[in-house]
Amino acid sequence: MKKQSSYEMQSEEGDILDLIIEDHKPLKQLIKIMKDADKYSIGQRRDAFEDFAPLLTIHAKPEEQSLYIFMKSDNDTIVEGYEGDVEHGIAEQLMEEIKTTENEDLWSARVKVLAEMVEHHIEEEEEEMFPDVRKNSELAERAKLGTLYMQLKTQFDAEGNFMPVDRVSEQYAERHMQH
Repeated sequence: MKKQSSYEMQSEEGDILDLIIEDHKPLKQLIKIMKDADKYSIGQRRDAFEDFAPLLTIHAKPEEQSLYIFMKSDNDTIVEGYEGDVEHGIAEQLMEEIKTTENEDLWSARVKVLAEMVEHHIEEEEEEMFPDVRKNSELAERAKLGTLYMQLKTQFDAEGNFMPVDRVSEQYAERHMQH
């Protein structure tokens, strides 16, 4: 078995796709609670949503500003990148509606739709989108994106804002177009 250099190990550990898959795990657990009104009380589901909403935002915004921008600069993944953006926008809009919904039945319906939609989005990313990205990118590129993703997550978590999208887009679109 070939021994990996420390650089190769770091690159694999920092692969944006692996980082995103890790971020999906707690979201999946909360989704199970949010969508199961038979098993969980409204209080438990509300608590799950209160944990879910900020976790999803702290995950989604950096993903949009790193992976999706990268994907939109590649003809093989451009449509999937835009689909991801659209789905994130719909989830964000629905989360805002949920936060102001007072009617318990309507709240319950909206939370279930959000949970099912995000669950489907995660499955689609992991089963369809990520294999396409792996096929159309180098590990070193994904490691650089992983570093950016983690920086954006840290920045957003601390400050609640991001690097302007056009700056991120320029960095990756220019590099990727040179291939």
